[in-house]
Order: sequence, then structure tokens, then C-alpha cells
Amino acid sequence: MKQRKLVALLAVVLVLVLCVGVFVACNPDETTGPSTYTYNSAASVFPTNWNPHVYQTANDSVPLDYTSMGFYGFDYNDTKDGYKLVCEMASAFPTDVTSQYVGQFGIEEGDTALAWNIPLNMNAKYDNGDPITAADYVNSLKLLLNPAAANYRADSVYSGNLKIYNAELYLKQGTTSMEPAYKFFSNWVETNESIADQIVFSVENSYLGETIRKKGYGTDSYLNAYGGYNGLASALWGLWSVADLDALTDKTWAEIKADATLTETWTKVLKKWQTDPDEEFHFFTTEYVYPEMNFEDVGIRASEDGTSITLILINPLEGFYLHYALGSSWLVHVPTYEACMSVDEEGVYSNTYGTSVETYVGYGPYKMTFFQKDAEMHFTKNEHFYGNSDTTYQTTDINIKFVEQASTRLEMFLKGQLDTYGLTAEDMETYQSSKYTYYTEGDSTWFMAFNPDAAGLVAAEKTANEEYKGAKVIDKEIITIKEFRQAVCYAIDRAAYALAIDPLGGTAKALYGNLIVSDPETGEAYRTTDEAKQAIVNFWGVADEIGEGKKYATIDDAIASITGYDPEGAKELFDIAYDKAVEAGYLKEGEVVEIVIGIPKASSTYYSKGSEFLAKAITDAVKGTKLEGKVTFKNSGDLGNGFADELRANKVDMLFGVGWTGSALDPYGLIEAYTSPDYQYDPGWDTSTAMVNVTLDGQVLTASALDWTYALSGYTIEAAVVVNGEATEDVVEVAAGTDAPTAKRLAILAAIEQAVLEQYDMIPLLTDSSAALKGMQIQYYTEEYVFGVGRGGLKYYTYTMDDAAWDAYVASQGGTLNYTVSE
Repeated sequence: MKQRKLVALLAVVLVLVLCVGVFVACNPDETTGPSTYTYNSAASVFPTNWNPHVYQTANDSVPLDYTSMGFYGFDYNDTKDGYKLVCEMASAFPTDVTSQYVGQFGIEEGDTALAWNIPLNMNAKYDNGDPITAADYVNSLKLLLNPAAANYRADSVYSGNLKIYNAELYLKQGTTSMEPAYKFFSNWVETNESIADQIVFSVENSYLGETIRKKGYGTDSYLNAYGGYNGLASALWGLWSVADLDALTDKTWAEIKADATLTETWTKVLKKWQTDPDEEFHFFTTEYVYPEMNFEDVGIRASEDGTSITLILINPLEGFYLHYALGSSWLVHVPTYEACMSVDEEGVYSNTYGTSVETYVGYGPYKMTFFQKDAEMHFTKNEHFYGNSDTTYQTTDINIKFVEQASTRLEMFLKGQLDTYGLTAEDMETYQSSKYTYYTEGDSTWFMAFNPDAAGLVAAEKTANEEYKGAKVIDKEIITIKEFRQAVCYAIDRAAYALAIDPLGGTAKALYGNLIVSDPETGEAYRTTDEAKQAIVNFWGVADEIGEGKKYATIDDAIASITGYDPEGAKELFDIAYDKAVEAGYLKEGEVVEIVIGIPKASSTYYSKGSEFLAKAITDAVKGTKLEGKVTFKNSGDLGNGFADELRANKVDMLFGVGWTGSALDPYGLIEAYTSPDYQYDPGWDTSTAMVNVTLDGQVLTASALDWTYALSGYTIEAAVVVNGEATEDVVEVAAGTDAPTAKRLAILAAIEQAVLEQYDMIPLLTDSSAALKGMQIQYYTEEYVFGVGRGGLKYYTYTMDDAAWDAYVASQGGTLNYTVSE
């Protein structure tokens, strides 16, 4: 199994691949020539781009699962009841060579775990036979970080635990970023301009500046109206309570930095600005242009003989988390990749790598030999793969057909044309007791997702009202009101929802499910920790009902009681939301709320029935409230693999049956999916300003949700000390990377999880569980599902008969097989 970082996931099993199991072989018929063993499956959504630098969804990553490998991977342990990490594209585990780089890349004497030498597996080749050397990894990284490309996966080498030195700065060189001014100022950017001049610049290049211009004022006249620069600071910043700004305004950053007293004063101003709840402070933004940088300054080196690479990191990383972070790589076939690059007359970069057989070269156990969009794709055994042996990878071919309807897939399976079939709600009565049915608990949670971005919803609302010739009939801004989203959360009977569309799913009560592991050394599941349990009871409002003589004797009893369904509470919240919408001018007489439900695949029973269920549940919940008859629904067209982007752009108002996968053994990194605008389904929630309190060593500290995420990834952040519920001027430096105590990391993670839940943008509905029929031609290597390796995967597939014998067997059974047999 290869670790892939954070891919957007759909609840429907769209592609049935890899983790199906392991099989027992019989001897091939030597009289008929070389035997073939084809693994047949079907998909209702096909990949569109499997370029390892840009893919975004689990569907797009399917070809990569067959055709690529990481430096390290998962295999069975010696007793086959657990996993171990083994070398794949690396020939050995990394060696710490930090001491060899003292004086370079910010490394100082005594530092460790910052530079790692990785010996390469020199038996590894591309599937066209080309050798793979250290230079290929270096050049592939340069392509990944190409500033012109702005590749989606570029952050895999500077975000999360693995942060290659200068990778982010090289990628962003020459680009302009509009950042909250407090962030810019806190970086002590060297400039000869005074703070007063910087204030003018920030106002001119901010939301506030745009407002000023719309009103017809010049910036200078606006400043003068507020008594000049200091008057503006006094009126809009409200910072005089913490410092005398007169001592600062004529100073440059260099002068402030050189003076301890001025530095202390500015630090107080900055912290007030950053932590004050007044949103006006965040109107101030400043423009930052990333400086030019040579690739030689990025932390990667190839050995002279081409047999190893060295990665130099920003933060120390070692042990399991280092190896886990290297479970996939950025490697591409450089000549093919560069041939696919182009820049049009307007300077727009594009790349077709990984969109066809001709534009892709892999290096995994299988090679893509045929691909036709929304029709069929075929893989054959890669003769150049280093892992070929007599005891592994017996599968010679993999064939995946595009089949939209589940009923058609079932028919094909029963005719022996598919080797696995994912059961739907309609199938369970017939096959739930079959000896060929295998149940698997997944590591994802399925959500209902909103993106309450005010500007995006206003634009969507305007578009929706165009058919009414300028009249405002439809409102969407009510989605920005938290009570509305909270009411929707309480309006869903999750047990009934599961029964209708996903009978194996359990009630989801938080972001993470039961398979997310918080301590890979001990195997401790995050959900079993005290911190994670407390986050659940806090979110659902039952924390005060636990204890002797109270409603629940234990926290486990309280969690077990949570259903997520509170129709009366939902009605109260809908009324509150209505009142707020009217007060804000969002909703007026004669207007209705329209919610466009995003549908990744209209032909999917899961999404057609699911959207119907949710629309009815919310419609029923608003009956008897001020919103009765005022909430309407419509389904989008097929969104395909772009489902997440459609919500981010507010082209749809709601998604459901969506989630994340890719970091089950690193929940501290996985939380980035919910707090980083690079991944969020809801980037309308500004996590850089959403303050979260965390109790560490008996002290309550506050910082933004995004800063706490940075702390978990190894950065040192500043958190303000909270006293009597208020942030003070005192700050504490916090770092909670992989080398920090687990208890510290858990406290931060649980606090972020609760904050995400309390935003009610990502509403947990169901846990991830599935059932699939196993074909008679195959047999699992282990009957029990083992995390990391499933029930074996393609590596250990063996077959009871070859393709010819299988076809003959199916014919002998009348062309249809019986899979209803119980034990």
C-alpha cells in the first residue's frame, strides 16, 4: 500500500480496485501456452488526469496505484496480523546526514534529523526500460515546483510533516500574495518604508481601500478625515490601549527590529491586531512579492554516482513519520513530461502528462496499455518491475470498464465478467449472508459540506436570479448564518439516512472515524483517546451531563447516546437563522432560499436517493418555523471528479457523501484538509482568523486554527495566554511536530477538530463501511482485513484457474453464477 496525501473522496465505491484481496493459485494448463490471469473490475467514474503532480481525487489516482511506488510501502508483518514498512523504490531506510550540512540550509552545529540520505533501489526502472537514477528525482522535483505550473500537489513537499527546505519559496517566486497585514509585518520584511507608508499601502491594497474608492474618496483625503495616519490607526485599529504608536510610525522595520524597546512595543501591537475579534483589523492586507530563487537553494541533492538522494528539511523529522511521508514520491518520466508541457501565446502553462497511454510512463508493477475515456482502461504486467517474482504479482492483466449503473455491474459480476462487486443498499437483503460477502470498515467519514463564502454566495445568488429579469427571488446568503447550518445538522435522522442509502454506515459524530491512528508506535486509535472523546461531547453539548448522579455515568455512555438527530432543536435554530437573515437584509418577503445540491454522478443510486432524502428531511424540519415553504432544492448536473471545486467556487451550495482519505496514520497531518485553503471544501471559512483555545500544561492558549495546524506540522507559533476568557498580551511559543509528546499533539488536534465541527460547514453524517462480493475465481490471502495491506492486494493475488479455465467454468454453470450461498 502506498500513502497518498489527502485526496478528495466520494462515498460511492466508484472504482473497485487493489484492496480486494489475495488469492490461491492452481497450476496453469501447460498444454495451452502461457496462461493469463486478468483481474476485471468496473468503475462509474473514470480518471481524467493521473499526473502525480496535479491529481486531486481518489478516482484520478487509480492508474497511479497500479503504475507507481513510493520510497517505502506497507506489507504484512511476520504473523500476518498487522503491517510493517518495507523498502520499495529505496534500497534501505534513510540515514541522518545533518552534520554534513552545518552552515548550509539554516543547519547549525548539533542539529539532527534535518538532512536524510535515501539509498535508491537501482533495480527500479521506468516501464519503458529506462533506468531511474538520483537525477530523475531531482529533476522531477524541479518540475513539481515549477512556478509557472503551480501544480496542485506541489505542497506535498512543503506542507504537513515533510517540508523540503526552500521548496515553497522556489515554487512561489515572482508571485504576488495579498496577505493579512499582521502576518506580513510579523515576518520583519526588510524595507526602507516607514510604518506610516506601509499603512497607506495596506489601505490602498485592501478591502477597505476598495470601499474608499467606491465612495469617491482619495486615500489621502480619507486618512486626513481621520486625523492622518495616527488618526486612522486610532479609529480603525483600536491599538492605543496596548502601545504608543507615535513612537513607531516614523520608524522603518530595520530600526524597530534593532531597538529592543520598539520591538516589544510592536509585538504588543501585532498581538492585539491578530487576536482582537474586530474584523475591521483583517481588512488590512499587504502585497508581498516572493523573491527570485535558484533551484540549487532547494533542499535536495543527488549523489555523484546517482545511487542516492539527500533531502534537507525545514523541521526535524524521523522514524515512522519520516518513512510514512515518503510512502509516495514526485517521480515522473522527465523526457515525456517535458514533451507534454506547453505555454500558449498569452503565457498560460498547460501539461498533458498523465492523460493518455502516450503521455505517461510509470514505474510500478503494471503498465497502462490502453485508455479510452469513459470506456475502458487496461494494464499489463510491467516486465521491468523490480518486484516481479514467482510468489507475487501473478495477475498478468487488469481491465477496468466504465459501467455507470450498479445493476449492470451486478449482472456482469454474476456472469463472471467482473471479479468483485460493491454491494448497494438494494443488494443487502439478497447477499448480506453470502459466504462471498466481505465487510470492510474504511478510514473516512462521509460529510454534508457547505462553503459559506459571502462573496461567492452573493455571486451565485445573482446568477440564480438572472432568469427573473433582475428581480431578487432567490436567496443564498442565509447559508452564511451558522444557525442555519447547525439546524441542518440537527435535522438529519442519520439512522434513517443510512437505512435508505447506505445500510452499513454508522452514525458519524466527529471528523475522524475509528480507524484513524493517533500513535502508530502503539496502534492507539484517535477516537479512543480522552481528548478525542471530549471533543465529541463538547460539540454535541452533552459534556455537562456526564458523571455520578447525572444523565450519563461515563463519557462512553454519553457518546453512545448521540444520534445527531434533534428535530425540535433544528426548528428553534431555523427560526433564529430566519430572523438573522431578515435583519441582515438577506431574505425579504416573497423570496425563497435555494440550495443547489451537488451531484457527482446522477446515475448513482446513492446520490439520487441521498439528495431526495436530504431535501425531504430539511423540508420537513422547517415545517412550523418561519422558514416553512421558503427552502427549495435542486440538483446539479454531473460534477464528476470536479465535485470539490464546484463547492469551493460556490457553483453548488451543498455536497454530501464526500470526505478525505490518505493519512489514516497521521491525523495531525490530515487535519490540514479541514483548515488549509489549499484543501478545504469550505475555503470561505478563514481559518487564519478563527481563534481556537487549547489547554497545554494547565494554561489556556489561543491562536488561529491555521496556526495550530502549523504547530502540528512542526512550525513554532506564538499563542496568546488566555485569562478569564480574554487573550492577554503574554505570548507563548508552541511547536508540536512529530517529536512532541503525544499528549500535547492530541490536545491541539482535538481542539482543532472541535472548532471545525462547530463551524457546521463539514457536517458528519455516516462512517465509512462497505461490503463487496468476492469472485469465485479468487481467494483472499488473509480473511481478516489488515490495515495498510487490506486482505492482500495485487501483490499477492493468485487464482484458482486461468482466464481460459474460468470462462469454461462459467459456461458450465449456464453462464450465471450463484453467490447467495451462505456458510
